[in-house]
Amino acid sequence: MVLECGKMLQRNGYKIKILNTIDFKKSMRYNPFVYIRSEKDILKFVTTLIANTKGDNSKSADDFWVKAEQLLYQALVGYIWYEAPPDEQNMNTLVEMLNKMEVRENDENFKNAVDFAFEALEERDPQHFALRQYKKYKLAAGVVS
Repeated sequence: MVLECGKMLQRNGYKIKILNTIDFKKSMRYNPFVYIRSEKDILKFVTTLIANTKGDNSKSADDFWVKAEQLLYQALVGYIWYEAPPDEQNMNTLVEMLNKMEVRENDENFKNAVDFAFEALEERDPQHFALRQYKKYKLAAGVVS
């Protein structure tokens, strides 16, 4: 889209900013976490992120999987926004957390690094927004397995 009409928009006074979710080095240092002020903002951000990163055949995506993805991202973004130091409140941290979510199909009791982070959060704050979303996500994941 930017290649097709970016120059025209710039000539007409628009500022163009690029968020490249595939290669963050190609992004223009845009950090959506800076604009989060509330849980409502987290929900809006996750909805926008998912809507703008789904593939071409997204119309056939099962609603169950989209909702599970939303819950997971809400939990992770909420965790990062509330718990991470300011210099770690960014998309790289989100990607790192997603990469740490190892699953072992033949071991239902296996816990990855993210599971342990949320367990520690539960000990400190059992009503934490991110924890509530993570529990909903895990419950949905349990329905599938």
